[in-house]
Amino acid sequence: MIIYSHQISHEWERRNVLRHVQAGRMKREEVCDADFLLITAAKFHGAPAGRPCPICEGELRTVKWIYGEQLGRRSGTARSDDEILAIIQESGPVTVHNVEVCPSCSWNHLLTEAQADIKATA
Repeated sequence: MIIYSHQISHEWERRNVLRHVQAGRMKREEVCDADFLLITAAKFHGAPAGRPCPICEGELRTVKWIYGEQLGRRSGTARSDDEILAIIQESGPVTVHNVEVCPSCSWNHLLTEAQADIKATA
């Protein structure tokens, strides 16, 4: 089982960005800037976010990206929970970024980042 620690939430920043967009202080193009790789990862590795896109009300998805010096080329790639578990078992703890992405309008925002490890069993 994966346990997450040292979690940092970016929810406040997300709400602030959305307030700026709604007030007209930021343009939609400034926040709807997901690149092809992020959109593709959301489509094929992501999961439904359970809420609509805050910009276009399309299907919002969440995708997990892993990072760690010990990962080599696997660092900075989108992974499922099962893949993350296998990688932790093989290589040790990783940092996981949970990103929400709208494949329709390209909205994206980092929701959380956390250290992921395996729960020790006794």
